[in-house]
Amino acid sequence: MISIKPEGFQQQLADLTELEQRQIPYATATALTRTAQGLMDRLRDEMRVVFDRPTPYTLNSLRMVPARKDRLEARVWFKDEADGAQPASVWIAPEVYGGPRRNKPAELQLRAKGILPEGKYVVPGAGADLDRYGNIRRGQVTKALSGIRGFTQAGYNANATDSRRSRAKGNARRYFVMTRKGQPIGIAERTGRGRDAVSVIMAFVSRPSYRRRLSFFEIAQQYADENLPREFEVAMRGVAARFAARR
Repeated sequence: MISIKPEGFQQQLADLTELEQRQIPYATATALTRTAQGLMDRLRDEMRVVFDRPTPYTLNSLRMVPARKDRLEARVWFKDEADGAQPASVWIAPEVYGGPRRNKPAELQLRAKGILPEGKYVVPGAGADLDRYGNIRRGQVTKALSGIRGFTQAGYNANATDSRRSRAKGNARRYFVMTRKGQPIGIAERTGRGRDAVSVIMAFVSRPSYRRRLSFFEIAQQYADENLPREFEVAMRGVAARFAARR
């Protein structure tokens, strides 16, 4: 998390009149919040450069806590909450700090079912149906996990069964766990008849490690240093204009 504080414009504070001094908390909170808002736009621009086809979900993963007159600090970090998925503060951390990536929800389920070996992770296979961001389409993941009975959520079960309705979908016949020397190496789809009519859609690989790509803290510090004094001056001019209008 980056915290933007008012240390960046001490000289401006020393030059203010007594009337202006009384408006410092309001103007300071305004300047801090506007700087944080601008920083979020700057970080999104950087994500578009350093990430490969970032999804809207990724670009909207930042959150900002505005400053107040009684708390002169604005904060920018990644969202800590999520709807049925990992929060952004967890899955995007390797991009900021480097190191191995965290488990994805599908990996957690496959591991819990004993399908995905320890130390292995899922990447798109040659037969994966990818969206425009390079990710396996959710519908294909759902069908594959259903076919191999890989779902684990309590209160929710999309796994294929022996029912007539489930057999009609055909997921259990179409998808299977591919092995090599007795070890699972991926999830494959039968695309026709014969042993060769298969296509790997989810491959199991060793844990991928990410180099640090998003220079979050460096960008934030530079942006605050360059923009906070200017935002404070703009905020103070706004205060002065309002007082002048009341006279």
